[in-house]
Amino acid sequence: MSSPKILHVAGWGTCSFYHRATKVLTSLAVLFPSQLRVIEHEFGTRNEYRAWLVDGGFRKTLSNEKAHNHNSSPFVWFSDSEDREISPSNEVSFLGGHDDTLKWCREFCSPSASASDVAEMVNDGYSKDHDYDYDLVVIGGGSGGLAASKEAASLGAKVA
Repeated sequence: MSSPKILHVAGWGTCSFYHRATKVLTSLAVLFPSQLRVIEHEFGTRNEYRAWLVDGGFRKTLSNEKAHNHNSSPFVWFSDSEDREISPSNEVSFLGGHDDTLKWCREFCSPSASASDVAEMVNDGYSKDHDYDYDLVVIGGGSGGLAASKEAASLGAKVA
């Protein structure tokens, strides 16, 4: 089994986009604990968040060009460490902001249609042209057997 994806989410406490992205990610982490871990980095105010992200230069330390221009909340990236200490050395890839995070969540939850996952009909052995006198034989005279025989007869089956 592969190790879980570790996502770091940074934003300020009163930002609704930060809260929505964090709630969705943490919900997925509860549903898929072996596949996903979420580390939250909540700043008290927007100014503290921007001081860390923009003025402090954290976004420039990441390898993705898209991260260099990102200045809104949330700021989400993949890491190879569950360490709460924010360090660009643990960064694996930059995910994006709110919209990119929700898009990633939808893709994470979408079923894959690989060749092995495609359902295939299996012959159940029924043949309309058979040599039997009856289509259905009910053994036992309980209410279930009576109901089954009546329903089969109403659908045109020969019942015994």
